[in-house]
Amino acid sequence: MPGRQDPNLLFLAHPLYEGGGESYFRRHGGSGLVREQGLDSAKGLFRYAREVAITVRWVACQGLPFDGFIAADSLLAVAGIWLRWRGRVGWVVLYTQDFVPRRFGNRLLNWLYHRIDRFAASRASLVWNVSAEIDAARRRRDGRAGAPSLIVPIGVNFDRIKRVPLSQAKQTQLVFTGHLLEKQGLQLAIEAMPAILSRVPEATLLVIGDGPYRAELERLVQRLDLGGAVQFAGFTRDHEALERDVAQSALALAPYRPDPLSFTRFADPTKIKTYLGCGVPIVLTDVPSIAATVMSAGAGMIVAYEAGALADGVIGYLIDSERLAAAREAAALLGSKFEWSRIFSEAMAETDRMLAEQ
Repeated sequence: MPGRQDPNLLFLAHPLYEGGGESYFRRHGGSGLVREQGLDSAKGLFRYAREVAITVRWVACQGLPFDGFIAADSLLAVAGIWLRWRGRVGWVVLYTQDFVPRRFGNRLLNWLYHRIDRFAASRASLVWNVSAEIDAARRRRDGRAGAPSLIVPIGVNFDRIKRVPLSQAKQTQLVFTGHLLEKQGLQLAIEAMPAILSRVPEATLLVIGDGPYRAELERLVQRLDLGGAVQFAGFTRDHEALERDVAQSALALAPYRPDPLSFTRFADPTKIKTYLGCGVPIVLTDVPSIAATVMSAGAGMIVAYEAGALADGVIGYLIDSERLAAAREAAALLGSKFEWSRIFSEAMAETDRMLAEQ
């Protein structure tokens, strides 16, 4: 942690989705990796309680107190609050990366989700939000301010990524990355492909990711007789390989389906930052809060959630190489502002200042 001569960092991870892998921790000391341990994740709702218990146990068994605890969701923040009460950590930050007024269709689960989030947001030492919309939504819900907060956006490993000029890229390849859910809007991109192909016959769409909506998307490709124009590459754990594939593409797509209750409206989608970090401009709908920033920076354009509008936006770039090259430069410039090391350095400096004032 900042200010310590022999820093100790404990990183804990739990799979986002059931079946997504094991929970594990890695402890780093002044000389590098000190200890590593994994544990298969549980199934069903029980896994959330188990992850909280595992987090508490793994932190407590390290045999030393930590200056601080940064939790990536409200449940883990509760674990941090318990550890703070037990003297195992000094301060607790809740890092909120997504928020939605109606998280679950089940009213009881939704009530429980908000009770836990309200508790964590009020008892944490500090709250990091990826967007201002999250803080505003909490204030509307609670009618009062919780713990002090600041904006800490999602970042990208910008310095690691190898960007390429348009002349070395696949100049008619579109790319989409992410979890394949209906709300992600990939179906709109597929529906737009016939119109795109009518103007740019060499155009292709590379889909990197997997999810429960994949089968329906593949059936849509078959119904539209798109042949080899759409490739489903599946999910990859190799993020550097994903970055290479994105960087080689001409354009990236993020056609989120409009939904006033979608957590994307409150979030800061990782794939947008990946696209920008790779220097690839984005055609997207006006759902995530960063959409306006992308467009104003010249790093892409906002289109309506209509197949024709999406097709026109894509075609406008693919048939104008000068415009596309300029947008790629603008995307890289905007992406450079979200280098993770820069974001965390600024966040930790501001966190130290705010904690000192408490």
